[in-house]
Amino acid sequence: MLSKIDVVIPVAAKDRVKLPICIEGVLAHSLTPIDRIYIIACQENCKKNILVHHSIHWIDEATYPFSLDDIKERLQYQKSQYNNSSWYYQQLLKFYVFEVIPDLQPHTLILDSDFFVSQDLMFLTDRNQAIFSYGYPFQWLLNTQNYPEEYQHSHIDFAKRLIPGWHPVNPFSGMHHHVLLNRDIVKKLFFRVENTHQKEFWQVFIDNVKFEKWNAASEYVIYYHFAMKFHPERVISRHLKSCDFIHDHSENDFTLRLAKDAIESREFATVGCHSFLDLKARLKTMDYIPDDLRRQMLSSEHLVFKLILNDSRLHVEAV
Repeated sequence: MLSKIDVVIPVAAKDRVKLPICIEGVLAHSLTPIDRIYIIACQENCKKNILVHHSIHWIDEATYPFSLDDIKERLQYQKSQYNNSSWYYQQLLKFYVFEVIPDLQPHTLILDSDFFVSQDLMFLTDRNQAIFSYGYPFQWLLNTQNYPEEYQHSHIDFAKRLIPGWHPVNPFSGMHHHVLLNRDIVKKLFFRVENTHQKEFWQVFIDNVKFEKWNAASEYVIYYHFAMKFHPERVISRHLKSCDFIHDHSENDFTLRLAKDAIESREFATVGCHSFLDLKARLKTMDYIPDDLRRQMLSSEHLVFKLILNDSRLHVEAV
């Protein structure tokens, strides 16, 4: 008999219109049995925008041992030049799910609310191994499967500061807007960090952010390579054929229509529709994008881009 998983989806106000699509997708296409779905939010009006389903439970962000204001205050103290406290906050919400939500299944699927499962997928093997996605390469080289053996990335630098002995095990980031967390592995990750730095995990996380980049850390990079390095017998990886739209928040309605069309095409295992405040500023600091590609993206009339991953090959086009 296949083990059940729970699903946890943090949602911000800007993405609440996408939440029903996210929930419907994972319920329709997860071949791994789902026990319960938890939505992490602080906006009560989010509840008006989703299907009523017996397995859906709401978790108030106020139950966490830190708040968005705590993150903002700590970043301001360190003189961060970016207004991106919510970016790190949502990462920490995911890491703390086993601390905050009672009786979660030992394997719990984290989903970004703007990420949609559109083909049938397993997330847990019959040997109880978590099935990860390799995700995007650390270096965005287009239309190739040949990635460099050594790679520079701000997320790698951050994870090395955070976790003693951590290093990437392959040229892929593990960033693919979902991950199956294991309670025991998360507990060991927390212990390693807190025992080394002698502070709570969330405090260590924020204190190690460097501000040269808009996005200086990734929960997916940290957990994927931690599990792959220290617990390889408990996890496996796969490539998913996927389509992700990234766009400036000013293009929300247009891009969501494109994402729905991609879902209906049944061509992709997953589809994403990711909105960013001031995407142009963020693109300028993305050190994993080659200079030529970055210039092309910054010069586009509309800041809407279609990213396709197919058997590790990356294709990027302006929409």
